Amino acid sequence: MTTHTTDLAPRLIPVEGQVTDITNHPGPFVVVHSLTSVVGVSLNRDMNDLPKTLRYGDVERMRVSSQSLVRAAREYLRTDGSHDRTSAVSTRSLPHAVAQHLETEYDIDLADAIPAAALIVAAAGLNVSPADPGRTKVMTYVPADSAQQLSRLVMSHWDELARQRERMDEIIADALTAEAGRGASSGRKAQTVSPATEVPEPLVTAAQAALEPGTVEEIALFGRMLAGLPRSRVFSAAHVAHGFSVDPLNRVTDEFTAGDDYQDGGVFADTGILGRQYLVSGTLYRQAALDRRQLRLNLALSGKTDDEVEALAQSAERRWTRAIIRSLPSGKRSRTGSPPRPTLAVIATSDEALTAGPAFEDAITSQPAGTHAAARLAAYLHHLDLRGGTALWQSPAGDSPPDLPDVLNVKGY
Repeated sequence: MTTHTTDLAPRLIPVEGQVTDITNHPGPFVVVHSLTSVVGVSLNRDMNDLPKTLRYGDVERMRVSSQSLVRAAREYLRTDGSHDRTSAVSTRSLPHAVAQHLETEYDIDLADAIPAAALIVAAAGLNVSPADPGRTKVMTYVPADSAQQLSRLVMSHWDELARQRERMDEIIADALTAEAGRGASSGRKAQTVSPATEVPEPLVTAAQAALEPGTVEEIALFGRMLAGLPRSRVFSAAHVAHGFSVDPLNRVTDEFTAGDDYQDGGVFADTGILGRQYLVSGTLYRQAALDRRQLRLNLALSGKTDDEVEALAQSAERRWTRAIIRSLPSGKRSRTGSPPRPTLAVIATSDEALTAGPAFEDAITSQPAGTHAAARLAAYLHHLDLRGGTALWQSPAGDSPPDLPDVLNVKGY
C-alpha cells in the first residue's frame, strides 16, 4: 500500500530575491504607497462593532487604523523569523509567561512560580500589582524570549532569592485576600510590589538585560517606551499612516442565522443564533515610511559593529517592506476571506517621507475604482521627487501599468 504525504508547510520565498529589495537605492527614507481593493470584509471595527470610517473631501470613507496595520505587519514579520530574538511580544502577561516557564521547564510548583515570576519582573523595573501578580500594570514590548531568559535567571538564583520570594508570596496573599474582602468597587489601588527593591543589584542588571531590545527587528523598526527601564525608549524608525478608501464608503449589513444542529423534527422552534455584522468594500490607499538613519541608530544600541549593524538594517528593511505590502488586518478572516495583493504597490527611496493622500481628496466615483486610483496615484508620484525604487502592478483586467515616474522599475507579481 502506498502512502501519500501532503506537504502542509508554506513555501517561504527568500526576501533577498524579491523585487521589493531596494536597499541599493540611496536616500534617507523608504516610502511605500499601495492601493488594495477589498470586497465584503470586516478589517477593523470600532467599539460599536462598526467598520472604522473617516470623512475626507467631505465624503465618508472606509478607514483602517494605523495601529491595526502595524500589528498586521508585526505578525507578518514573525512568519519568517531567522533567529530567536528577531521578534517581540506586546503583552501585559510577562509575569504569567515567566511562571509558566518555571513550571514547565524547571518543574516548579505554580504556587511557588507565581511570586518568583512577579519578583523578577518587578526587579527589572516593570510595575506589577500584588493583587494581579500575573500581569504588568501597562503593556510591555519586549523580545519574545524574555520570559524564558527571566525564568532561567530566577532559577539560577532560586536559593539566594528565598527570602524575597517568601515575602512576595505573603504580599500577594494579603492583596488577594483584601481584594476579595472589599470588592472591585472600592477604588483602592493595590500597593506596588516591594520585595523587588531587595533583589541584589547584579540580578537587577541581568533582569533588565533580558528586556533590552538587542537586535530585535520589531523593536528597532517600531520602537517602544517602557517606563522604569533604563534606556527603555527606542524611537520608532517606521511610520504607518491610517489607510483610507479612495472611493466613498460602501457598507452593508449582513444579517445571519446559525442553525441549531439538534433541531430534531421541529422540537426547537427557534434558530440557534440571530446576528448581524457590518461589511465594507472599496479600494484602500496606504502609506508607510522607514527612516533608515533611525533604524541604524536603534540597531546600534545592541553594541554590534558598524558592518553588523548595516547587514541587520538591510535585512530588516527588506522584511519590513514585504510585510507592509503583503499584510492586512485579519478581522473576521474566517468569514470574510483572505487579504488580496495590492493592485499597485510602490516602494521607493526619497529625501522626504511624503504621503500621496491629497491625490484622493476628491473621492473616486468612476469604475473600476482601482484602475482610476492607480492612474491618479501615478500622476501624483511625479511630484514627490522619488530617487529610485520598484512598482508592483497587478491588474485583473490585464491593463497596462499607469504612467509611473521613470526612476521606478515596474514589475508584475
